[in-house]
Amino acid sequence: MAGDFLSTNVAVCLFAAARYYIDDASRHFASLQQYMLHGPVIEEQLLFPLGMLFIYWLSGYYNRVFMKSRLQELEKTFSNCFAGTVVFFFIALINDLRPDRVHTYLLLLILFGLLFLCVYPVRRVVSRIGRRRVESGVWAINTIVVGCDEESSAIARRIEDRRMVMGYRVVGFLDLSGDKRSFSNRQVFTIDDIDGVISKHDVKAFVIASTKRAEAMRELVNRLLPTGCSVLISPDTYEMLTTRIRTSNVSGEPLVDLSSSNIPDSTLNVKRVFDVVLSVVGLIVSAPIVGILALWVKLDSPGGVIFRQERIGRHKKPFTMYKLRTMVADAESGGPALSVANDPRVTRIGAVMRKYRLDELPQFWNILRGDMSFVGPRPEREYYVSQLCKRFPAYALIHQVKPGLTSWGMVKYGYASDVDEMIERLRYDLLYLDNVSLGIDLKILIYTFKTVLTGKGI
Repeated sequence: MAGDFLSTNVAVCLFAAARYYIDDASRHFASLQQYMLHGPVIEEQLLFPLGMLFIYWLSGYYNRVFMKSRLQELEKTFSNCFAGTVVFFFIALINDLRPDRVHTYLLLLILFGLLFLCVYPVRRVVSRIGRRRVESGVWAINTIVVGCDEESSAIARRIEDRRMVMGYRVVGFLDLSGDKRSFSNRQVFTIDDIDGVISKHDVKAFVIASTKRAEAMRELVNRLLPTGCSVLISPDTYEMLTTRIRTSNVSGEPLVDLSSSNIPDSTLNVKRVFDVVLSVVGLIVSAPIVGILALWVKLDSPGGVIFRQERIGRHKKPFTMYKLRTMVADAESGGPALSVANDPRVTRIGAVMRKYRLDELPQFWNILRGDMSFVGPRPEREYYVSQLCKRFPAYALIHQVKPGLTSWGMVKYGYASDVDEMIERLRYDLLYLDNVSLGIDLKILIYTFKTVLTGKGI
């Protein structure tokens, strides 16, 4: 980021100097120095590089900086500089246009060329330094191979052989039997020690080498996902969860990352920007409505106004979800239970709020905090997550992304009253993971808005 900021500053400075001569600014300024100290020019010098940093981040360039390919770097830099040139045109140049269009095109071409020629070489130098540190072993992704058998040892050897390409360094093995039996010349850990091991050895990834039983695979994935580390498995093992195999790894060991989705980084960043902006607007606009509904809930039945419940989010990490209370205070005194049609636990005002999904307005706060997104698979409780994982192993893939206020499953299927219906709805959410885009999100939001207006929330 420092390299991008400094190189962009150099490009903007050179562009200002070029404009001085191309625009014949000497008629209004005694010297180039006076022109460079002109207020608007200084503003461009201060603000444009910061705006470019935002564009660089928005494109996803900073999301995954480790082992970036030359082709990716070239493509990202080209698109970043083009986007920055367009933004600069609409903000800074559009009011200074001349009748001569060739003059405008020349300025845009010069700005684009200077940005690219200043930014790309710096990025290549930084990336090359990083790659050399990876190749020398100074930088590495500390990895634990899950399993203590010949297959585990073979995968560990292949990973080490491809370390210069993949960047993984095996620091030990995870023995699922729990007896820490001697194996290879590396350390062997147990699943019970995993949290301490991650902290002590700065572990960033787990490679699941050998788990023959699907049930054991589910339990293992559910245990490793909340750690925040990458969980990698072979395509053959991946078939225990789903037959949808997608990987972009060509030169290294073909592994599938269960902890990361195939959603482009740029899409994730744009989604986050929209989440923050829309949730802030939503909180402000809905504040009077929530206040009135809260008073109505309080007068309608005894109990708290805001209903808090622990749900499972991205990487299977729990979070507290907020809703306006729609049921009687002791609705689940007998244990977790899904709502059904004409549920006697639902209050009078609760029925109205559910019909128009007004009870979910407080979840704007969850979105602003980053627990949820506007669109994504609906979050469930641990009680139902464990059942879904047993019945439908592919459910583990849902935790690759943030849960959503609304989802494809909610607009196509609606609320589920039992686990079987939850599984049916889940198929839409898995379809969303394979087709996620800003366009799909917009369509889901439009359908959700239609559902709210027509009162078809239940």
